[in-house]
Amino acid sequence: MARILRLSPVQRNICICIGLVIVTNVLIVFEYTSPRKVALSLDETYDPLHSDEDFRSKNVSRILLVSALFILPKSEALKEEYLALLPRFLGLITTDTYFYTTPDLEPSVRAARGPGLPLTIDTSFSSPFDVPPLGGRETVYSRMLAHDKDRDLHGPELYAVRNAKPFFVDHAIRSLNGMEYDYVFWNDAGSFREDHVYSAWPDPARVEKIWKDGTTLSRTKTDELVFFPMNNNPPKKAKDWMEDLGPLETDFSQGSFFGGSPASMLWFSQAFYSYHDHFVKLGFFSGNDRTIYNALLLLYPSRFITVWVQDPAAPAHGGLPPGFLGHGYLGACGPEQYYYQWWLSDRETREKMRDWWMIHDRDPSKSAWWKTKIPCRLTTVLGIEGVLKRTFGGGWEAPVGTVTKPTRTW
Repeated sequence: MARILRLSPVQRNICICIGLVIVTNVLIVFEYTSPRKVALSLDETYDPLHSDEDFRSKNVSRILLVSALFILPKSEALKEEYLALLPRFLGLITTDTYFYTTPDLEPSVRAARGPGLPLTIDTSFSSPFDVPPLGGRETVYSRMLAHDKDRDLHGPELYAVRNAKPFFVDHAIRSLNGMEYDYVFWNDAGSFREDHVYSAWPDPARVEKIWKDGTTLSRTKTDELVFFPMNNNPPKKAKDWMEDLGPLETDFSQGSFFGGSPASMLWFSQAFYSYHDHFVKLGFFSGNDRTIYNALLLLYPSRFITVWVQDPAAPAHGGLPPGFLGHGYLGACGPEQYYYQWWLSDRETREKMRDWWMIHDRDPSKSAWWKTKIPCRLTTVLGIEGVLKRTFGGGWEAPVGTVTKPTRTW
């Protein structure tokens, strides 16, 4: 008859401790070793190290960031919050920056910029309604408020700030002779919302690689491509959308960051205001820039490239735990709406941010502290046309665009 091994309390505690050590080490190996190898292999797949070295040996940074800050009547109470976010952008990002603001905010903007970093501050426009494409539209935008479900929080001035972004990029290019730059990007002033180690951002070598891959995907010339991050693919009913149906109201594009070559951004500005004016003329609510961006993505899909964090077909998502168990669709990548910030960085910076995300959010007071953390994974660039054909069917064709000029010139 088998004998039952009886352990003393001390022996029992020793066994429990040994068991905990074994389990802890297994978890460490699982969380930090195997998943990290997968993350690094995706780096090599989508951003080979040699491409960075080749680029850096031949080129210098020629990227311009454009941004703006206007304190609106309904956001006056948030002024200090907006100003507190500025140093995370202007203080740490070393890339040439062209910034629009009002004269009273100029000292705060200048103070937020890191010492010696290039910055052009433009105070030509005291209100977003002062920009030529939007001048005199206060009454029209005020009428739109009745059709805004968030009218208590929004106002005509917010619509104007949103819709002024393409003009600000256009104006910056013309003011600084945009041909000096290979790429020009709009970046929302408050988009860097957490601690980070980004510096020379977007990384020039990374941008070159993305545009090269984007050209292959879209069969469109590099200097004609425009980049927009996306949130979700549009609903299937958008398959039948046409230009006279108005702005496309769906959570498709993001508006916090976009850009391309100077030539592509001048084209984009013209296309945006052509359809903005068209939709306003037809009486549609046009106070959300993203709905107009969505329309342009459907009208000219071959001209746009994107990154889609929650792409269900992305190889980078393979093997990750379900959303309710994991920290993100592609791992622990911080706020997913700003994934593009990490995605546009160089390899060394991405690795530092990976480490930062892996060791943070362990505070038990945070709702997701217990979830499995997988190192953030790099995914591939996508062509918008490919995304739309995957969504609507391979036989889908872009609707015909007939509006080619805005009603105003500048």
